Amino acid sequence: MHKRSSRRRPAPSRPATALVTAFVITETPMTRLLLPTRRNVLAGGGAMAAGAALGLPALAQSDRPDVTIAVQALVDNFEPIQAISNVGMRVVNAMFDTLFYRNYLGNPDGSGNQIQPAIATGIERLDPQRVRVTIRDDVRFHDGAPVTSQDVAFSFGEDRMFGPEPLTPRAAYFRPDLVEVTALDDRTVEFVTAAPDYAMEKRLASWIGWVVPEGPFRDMGLDGFGQAPIGTGPYKMKEFIRGDRIVLEANDDYYRGRPTARTITFIVVPETATRVAGLISGEYDFACALSPDDLDLLARYDDVDARGATIENTHLIVHNQVDNILSDKRIRKAMALCVDRDTLNTALWKGKAGVTNGFQMPSQGVAFDPNRPAYSQQIGTAKQLLSEAGYAGETITFRTLNDYYVNSVAAAQVMQQWWQEAGLNVELVIMENWGQVTGDGLMTRNWSNGFPLPDPVAPLTTDWGPTSNVQANYGWKAPEEFNSLLDTIKTSPDGPDRTAAFQRALDIFDDEAPGFPLYRPYELYGVRANINWRPVTFEWMDLRPNNLTFG
Repeated sequence: MHKRSSRRRPAPSRPATALVTAFVITETPMTRLLLPTRRNVLAGGGAMAAGAALGLPALAQSDRPDVTIAVQALVDNFEPIQAISNVGMRVVNAMFDTLFYRNYLGNPDGSGNQIQPAIATGIERLDPQRVRVTIRDDVRFHDGAPVTSQDVAFSFGEDRMFGPEPLTPRAAYFRPDLVEVTALDDRTVEFVTAAPDYAMEKRLASWIGWVVPEGPFRDMGLDGFGQAPIGTGPYKMKEFIRGDRIVLEANDDYYRGRPTARTITFIVVPETATRVAGLISGEYDFACALSPDDLDLLARYDDVDARGATIENTHLIVHNQVDNILSDKRIRKAMALCVDRDTLNTALWKGKAGVTNGFQMPSQGVAFDPNRPAYSQQIGTAKQLLSEAGYAGETITFRTLNDYYVNSVAAAQVMQQWWQEAGLNVELVIMENWGQVTGDGLMTRNWSNGFPLPDPVAPLTTDWGPTSNVQANYGWKAPEEFNSLLDTIKTSPDGPDRTAAFQRALDIFDDEAPGFPLYRPYELYGVRANINWRPVTFEWMDLRPNNLTFG
């Protein structure tokens, strides 16, 4: 097919964001889901404003262009731990640096595993519970202040992370089991954990490892800092309009090189079709969170590319078991056994998603078992479990947003058919915001878990362990053996004992079914062809100067 220039297409005006009233889906024929409706609409011009003025490319012809990135949503607070989410990390990774970093770009497919220094220059293990980190002397925060060991100690210390009333309470879900973090001199920080932690270097390269300035953080507090964050990254905040956009400008003092864009604007465009249309017209330079349905359309234009990666994240289902029938694990397990992941991958992802054999990733190293049995659909077994549980057709409500996660509604609709086949009465309810999804009466919802470090410690111990929301608030009474195995995973070095503990914990997880994974999503970006940029196998964008150039 002849490829056209997207500059020939009219630029749509950006519509005002509208609230969607929650509604119930009662009839969902699977055949509907296989129709490429977005492609048909766009190909017919339905997404374009008729007679709109000719669109100009978003990239300025200058030394450093202004870049616009269309995203499905933004977080309300950019404090880097509060912002942990699939939409928050894109932005946070441009504003903050960790002590170490995982060099995803070390592999051609963006899956590199090597841990390298960033703000830190090195790490020394003194004993199983103590490590000593040295830091660079040429790193400055966005306000011009130098990064000191005291800033690092505060970033990971008792006041912010692990005290009785930490300034960033959400750190409890992700942090190591720290008991002391001390600045020994201007360039040296010592970390002490309550038990051995052999994954510390990896943790300090993960989304718990961002460094923040002590003074401004204390002065502004969690919410204030989240509205006016100060990091060390290649871009610093210029403007933030909640629910609409965040504008970043170049931090020319960046210690890893001069940023290549003058500004980067992340703009909220909730509808996938509108993000694609804006990319094609030249209004946007990147369009994030696209669907494989969009690949054929993007292929028609010679000045836009489709670039993507199957990321180290799983879309999954999680249950709230408090005061409802989901406290019976037989019902939870029946729901999991109804799902055919290969069909979801083929129908919704064109085979580009990753269907995992268990809640594990190859990046987790020696603990990963490539021979672990794959998940399989077992409708008959599901029916038997429901009969044993005395399930009598009680309604199970499934809450979701409208494709906050790519293909989430379509996946829920397909699963609804399988659940119905097994005799489960599952009602899908599309909500307007996360507050509604997680509010009173929650039973089942969709979720995702990132695998933020190349180690079995996460997300199993962080998102499903004793301090997790699932155990602390969603009523999952995990077996004592499960939590004991998580302790072994957290405190043991790589080896047969740790691998055995991890695999046994996965067995219990599958049997208990407090939730269940679906697949690794294919993170698809539409990108202007004159932008040199590579995606990585995680849910953030790397916009540092070594991975963002123009020409």
